[in-house]
Amino acid sequence: MANNEFGTSGFSSDTVAEAAGRAQEEAKRYGQRAMDAVESGRETAASKLDSAASGIRARADSLPGGADVSRFARRAADRIDGAAQYLRNHEVKDMMSGVEAFVKDHPAQALLGAAVVGFLAGRSMRS
Repeated sequence: MANNEFGTSGFSSDTVAEAAGRAQEEAKRYGQRAMDAVESGRETAASKLDSAASGIRARADSLPGGADVSRFARRAADRIDGAAQYLRNHEVKDMMSGVEAFVKDHPAQALLGAAVVGFLAGRSMRS
């Protein structure tokens, strides 16, 4: 028990420190579980991106709009393939570091991107 200006409390500083230590360890465990879940989904996401790129390439020549649209579709498919490779080649913590660096270097673009993602997520939830 600890003494203070209000009398004796039921908590000692050791008890509080132990509780804080346990809470910190628990938070680390939950954080690791979340990272493991995201890590396990990387390959699935990369495969889906590959499939999307293949589908775009397969339909590129049949899109209305002529050669310019077909060329644009192929470039989009190449970018999607690049995103799939990035997912395969980088761990989540590396990707998060990259995002943090981008946000620090380009706060306005990051805010605009977050707003667009939020808008699209809201629209998809409503549908």
